[in-house]
Amino acid sequence: MKYPIHIDEKGRYVHTWVRQSSIKTSDMCMNRLRETMFDLVSDPNNDGADLGTACHQAVEDVIMSRIEQEAEMTEYDMYDAFDYYWDEMSEEVDNWHSYGDAQTAWDNGRVKLKNWYDHVLPMIEKPVGVEVDFNKIFIEDDQRVVYLRGTVDLVEEHRLWDWKFPKANYTRDRWQYERWDVQSIAYTWALEQPNFRFGVMHNSGWGTMDLMRDESHHDWLRTKVATICEYVENNLHLEGKWLLNDNGWWCSEKWCPSWTRCKGAKPLESEE
Repeated sequence: MKYPIHIDEKGRYVHTWVRQSSIKTSDMCMNRLRETMFDLVSDPNNDGADLGTACHQAVEDVIMSRIEQEAEMTEYDMYDAFDYYWDEMSEEVDNWHSYGDAQTAWDNGRVKLKNWYDHVLPMIEKPVGVEVDFNKIFIEDDQRVVYLRGTVDLVEEHRLWDWKFPKANYTRDRWQYERWDVQSIAYTWALEQPNFRFGVMHNSGWGTMDLMRDESHHDWLRTKVATICEYVENNLHLEGKWLLNDNGWWCSEKWCPSWTRCKGAKPLESEE
């Protein structure tokens, strides 16, 4: 078990668990947040997520070759890098929910990367860093100190990027990202850069989404995070479950690692 919360010398709760992904987990189910926060369950390796990671790493290699002003990787160098990463990662996949098998996933990964190379890479103007980590105090008052952590896929002089390699076309839901996307708000606050862009390489093509974030977005996220942290503090003493939410696709054996410990738990057999 890990301890993502402690009390400092002033008696304040110190939260070190907050990332954009954990904030979104709290929206889905507070009990799922509890179980992942304290390492009570571990996420299985899913083919869609692992394929996305392999694509991320290949893209990172291409951009780093440009930043380091070496001989920039070609399209085929990128494919070689992807093949290396996917060969390793596919061996560790637990669930093939998205693509069914390693070959189908590989085929889709190659197509996604070609779209990135042909259409998105030319948009990148002045890259200065890839996989840029941050860990900054987001909230500090008499009750608590909250650190916000994360990793930005690409930092340019005047824009932040995040890569997505999903099956579905996320850009069709741009209005939802504009209205409540946590990732863009968290990252623009941390890097003090208001321009954020998603590069989305999906099964049917590619697209981008540009989002502008300002202090009003950051203030709202700060308020939201403070209420989540207060809930966590008030329920640390509970040995049972936190607030449950089964109102969505995420509450299923397929998508939640806590399923068998929660709604999917088998009832005890009668002794009769």
